Amino acid sequence: MLIVLLVALGLLLIMLCSGAYIFCVGCCRGKDVNWLDERAVKTTPFSKYYSQIVAADRFLKDNGSQDVFITSKDGLRLHGVWVPAEGAKGTVIMLHGYRSTYLVDFSMALEFYLRAGFNLLIPDQRAHGKSRGRFITFGVKESGDLLEWIGFHNRNFGMFPVILSGLSMGASTVLYVADEPLPVNVKGMIADCGFTSPKEILSTVYRRVTHLPPCFSMWAVDLFTRLFAGFSITQKDTRMTLAASKVPVLMIHGREDGFVPCKMSEDGYQACIGCKRLLIVDGADHGVSFVQDREGYTKAVVSFLKENITGFSADA
Repeated sequence: MLIVLLVALGLLLIMLCSGAYIFCVGCCRGKDVNWLDERAVKTTPFSKYYSQIVAADRFLKDNGSQDVFITSKDGLRLHGVWVPAEGAKGTVIMLHGYRSTYLVDFSMALEFYLRAGFNLLIPDQRAHGKSRGRFITFGVKESGDLLEWIGFHNRNFGMFPVILSGLSMGASTVLYVADEPLPVNVKGMIADCGFTSPKEILSTVYRRVTHLPPCFSMWAVDLFTRLFAGFSITQKDTRMTLAASKVPVLMIHGREDGFVPCKMSEDGYQACIGCKRLLIVDGADHGVSFVQDREGYTKAVVSFLKENITGFSADA
């Protein structure tokens, strides 16, 4: 009996330690990166994109970018960049992905949207860049921040038609507000390679790295996220929010995505009850669908914008 008890306590300790490790690695803010310092960028997975990062930063500055700030509901000072378009037809609010930056994730989209007549509102997600925060919450609290950014936009810049656009975790953040009573000027969502829920993406990565069943550790991860970061990994799920969505959605995913399985976007698409489109890009890994099929990607986005933004044309 004592041996059984000791074994059980040992297993419990292993699961708690595993959960604590996953929480720390997955949710705690890492070392901030100076994205304009080539040596700093070379220590990240985005080293090969340094020239695009510098070009994107220069493009924003050359087009009158301004730093803007809001305060989240839980008191964090959040940073964003506002770039006005001449004769604007609308605004795109763009959310970058996990441990990334808009200078990487949207380096190729910034010019497209601005030249097409869209203002840009580009936040640093909490615990990233110039935004405060100790913990990344995989879109849970970030979705609340997004609602604050929409309100900030409408109060300060006017009721331009708004498109919400996100990549990876940013895509999930966008889709997590699909069931919210959004302002009438939110006209659509573009979600590129988002995951269904924090629990599913953490489980997927855990299984891929350890080859162990994640069920033994996810309850412990959830315990630590609740205790220290104030959220649950089961709190949000795109399949639930999209099942109540009234805003048109364009979902994009690379079929060969090795980080967020393509099936997660397919499941969200199936659950969505509103106007929806799905583009699966053959041969594309995580976050590179635009690079893999620029023509098909652009065509899908242009078609979506034409359908949902008055005054937008393919010639924009």
